[in-house]
Amino acid sequence: MFQPKQYHSLMIYHANNLEREQGIVHGFSSRIGGYSGAPYQGLNLGLTSGDRITDVQKNRIAFAGALGIKPEQVVGGMQVHGTNIARVTRADGGKGFLSANTALPDTDGLVTNERGIALMTLYADCVPVLFYDPYVQVIAVCHCGWRGTVNRMAAKTAGVMISEYGCSAEHILAAIGPSISQQYYEVDDGVLTQFREAFSFADELIQPTDELHGKIDLWRANQLQLEEIGLLRNNIEVSELCTYENVDRFYSHRAEHGITGRNAALLMLK
Repeated sequence: MFQPKQYHSLMIYHANNLEREQGIVHGFSSRIGGYSGAPYQGLNLGLTSGDRITDVQKNRIAFAGALGIKPEQVVGGMQVHGTNIARVTRADGGKGFLSANTALPDTDGLVTNERGIALMTLYADCVPVLFYDPYVQVIAVCHCGWRGTVNRMAAKTAGVMISEYGCSAEHILAAIGPSISQQYYEVDDGVLTQFREAFSFADELIQPTDELHGKIDLWRANQLQLEEIGLLRNNIEVSELCTYENVDRFYSHRAEHGITGRNAALLMLK
C-alpha cells in the first residue's frame, strides 16, 4: 500500500520501495487541494480535460513545487494509449508541462538517465508505472490503459532501460500506481479475447461475469509481465488504491462518466 503525505493543502502518495531510495524524488497526485472548480474540483492536472487551462497550470505548478521540482524540469508526452517510448534529455525540459502543444507527440513512455529531469505521466483509471534502477541511475515512467497493458507497455519500457541504458532487470524497482481495480473494471468479450491471446497467464487476470463480459485485473497483468522479463516480485510494489472506488481522492474516468480531471505521477533523478 502506498503512503499519503500532506504537503500544505495537497495530498501526495508515495510508493514505499521508491521512497526508501535517496537518489530520486517521486509522487502520485491525489485530487485533494488545487484550484479547479466543479466538475473537475481539486488538483486536476489534465490540460486536455476541458478544465480551465489557467487552473490546470496552477495545479501543475503546485504539485511539482510540493516535490521541489520546477516547471522547466518536467517532461510530459501526449498520451495516445500506444507503446512509443521517448528517450528524454535535458533539452526536453519543460515540454508538455504548461502547454499540451509542446508535449512529446504520441508518447506513453519516458526514460532518462539525466539528473534534474522529471518524467510525468497522466491517468484517470489507467495504470501509471514508475521505474528506477538505483545501480545504473536510470528512471522511466509509462501509462498503461487496457491497450497499453495488452501490448506490454510496462515490459517494453523496462526493456528499453535494460537494452539501451545498461540496466539489469533484477535491479529495477517498479511502482504500479493508483488505477482502477478488477472489481470495477468490466470489459466485453473483444477485450477479453485480446488478453487471452496476449498472456499465457490470462486466466489469472480475468473474472468472468457472463458469457460476453469479464473483469480484468490490470494491476496483476502489469506485475506479471514485468516478472516475465526478469523483474523481481519483491521489487514491484502495487498501490492497491482504486481510482474508481476512491473517487473522493482520485479522478476516475469510469466513475465520473468521462467528465473528470487527471491524476499525475512525477519521477526525477536528484
